[in-house]
Amino acid sequence: MVQILYNSAEIMENLVDSSASETDGWLSLRQASGRLGISPATLRGWADKGRVQSYRTPGGHRRFRVEEGGIETKPRRSDTRWRVLEHSALGRLNLTHVQSGMTPVNAEWIAMEREWIQLLVRGLKNPKEDWTRADALGQTLAKFNWRNGRTWRETFEWFGMFRNAFLESVVEFAFGMGEPDVDELNLWLRRANEIIDRVWISMLEYRAEDEKPNARKR
Repeated sequence: MVQILYNSAEIMENLVDSSASETDGWLSLRQASGRLGISPATLRGWADKGRVQSYRTPGGHRRFRVEEGGIETKPRRSDTRWRVLEHSALGRLNLTHVQSGMTPVNAEWIAMEREWIQLLVRGLKNPKEDWTRADALGQTLAKFNWRNGRTWRETFEWFGMFRNAFLESVVEFAFGMGEPDVDELNLWLRRANEIIDRVWISMLEYRAEDEKPNARKR
C-alpha cells in the first residue's frame, strides 16, 4: 500500500511538473538532456557543479531552467573555450600538413579548411545547428577539386587526414577541460563524424552528377 501511494504521488508530481514546464520554463532531466544533446549523467554533473540553474521538487526530482536559447547556465567562458578548440584544430591541421607533406593547394583551400573547422565547432556547441551548410561546403570542395585536377586518391587521403586531426583536437580539448565525461566525449566525436560524413557525401553526389556531362563531351 505504501508503495502504491508513493508511485501515485510520483505520477501526480510528474504530471504537474510536466504541465508547469510548458509555462514557466523548467524541464525535467530527460527533457533538458534531450534538448541539449547530452547524457542525463552529464547534466546531473553540471547541476552539481553549479553550471546549470536547477532545483529539486518535493519528490526529489531535478528541474532545470530553460531560456529561449536552451538551458540557462551560469557564465563559464563558454565562447572562449570553443574558440580554443577552433584554434587547436587549426594548429593541429597545419602541423599535420607539414608532417604528411600534404600542403594546402592555395589560400582558397586554407579558407575552406578553416570554414569546415568552424562549422564543426558550431556543431559541437549547438546540436541544432543547420547542417545545410555542410552540404554547401561539400559541393564547394568538390568544385575546387574538379577545377584543380585533384584525384580521388588525393582527396580521400586529405579527407582522412582532416578527420583525424579534428577528432584528435576534440579529445585533447576534452581532457584539457579536466577529466572528460565519457558520454559527452563520445557524443562530440559522433556528432563530428556525422558532419564530416555529410560533407563527404555531398562531395560524392556533386562529382557523380558533374562527371556525366563532361564524359559526353569527349
